[in-house]
Amino acid sequence: MQITESLREQLRTAVDRSGGAGEFARKCGINAANISRYLSGKIGSISDANWEKLAPHLKLQPPQGASETIRNTPELREFIKDGMLKFSITTPAELNRAAGYDSVSTITRLLAGSINWFPDVLSMIFTALDLDFEKAPISAAERELLLPADLFKEGGQLVRPIPVVDWANAASSLAELGASDSSLVRRWDPEMTETVPVPIGGRKDTLAFRVCGVSMEPRIFDDDIILVEPVLSIDDVPNNKIVVAKFIDSELYPETVVCKRFHRQNGHLLLTSDNPDGKIIPFSAQDLQWLGIVVRRISEL
Repeated sequence: MQITESLREQLRTAVDRSGGAGEFARKCGINAANISRYLSGKIGSISDANWEKLAPHLKLQPPQGASETIRNTPELREFIKDGMLKFSITTPAELNRAAGYDSVSTITRLLAGSINWFPDVLSMIFTALDLDFEKAPISAAERELLLPADLFKEGGQLVRPIPVVDWANAASSLAELGASDSSLVRRWDPEMTETVPVPIGGRKDTLAFRVCGVSMEPRIFDDDIILVEPVLSIDDVPNNKIVVAKFIDSELYPETVVCKRFHRQNGHLLLTSDNPDGKIIPFSAQDLQWLGIVVRRISEL
């Protein structure tokens, strides 16, 4: 596949949305050095094998000017920069921190007008700068793409909404997440989707699940919402942490997704229940398709 300037821009957009070339390379299963070469122009074409891995991810990214993005006009940038001045924010890094985003490079390119705005990012920035959504110099159709302003504030604290996944849908959601980054960029209807507000500044890839079952009582109760941060390696999980794990083999592990406490004992790996009546599950790293650490429990929402 020949790398045109349009394709390179699509690739830059996909990398930005993933939080960097290394993370995007991991999702695609491609060497990060190749991604850097594609972006820099040192390589003029992409092999068929790598293109098969890249294409599904690039197709998820709308091209510049597409209906799912908001035009990055000089008037819009001035509107945002005026808001930055009110808070003495002068650099992309400061704006990145204020909005709770996780890519300074993306904010830098947005402020320079190099790429169009993703609606969720623009909504976060408007909220962080206390800008009136209705006064923004964008079209009525573009304004419809913005997320509601009140989704990003709770009790005066800047927050962002995370869709809550019911436990019955956890396996399919995590399987999709492991297959591509589609679940991270798909738009969801804020009026119809249950969400939980999470303070700005946390990890962008944090997931929320509504627990079903009593195996982790009294620490986690049935119907609690838990926030989970994915880990790339089982070595990144400290001993005795509560985790959410998805197993590969549904015949060997009928409960494909479980919330348990992680243990290393005498060279063996175990997932245990806090409830004495719950199960103890021996497993190996090869049995897992996905693993995340529970970082917060939310009750009585």
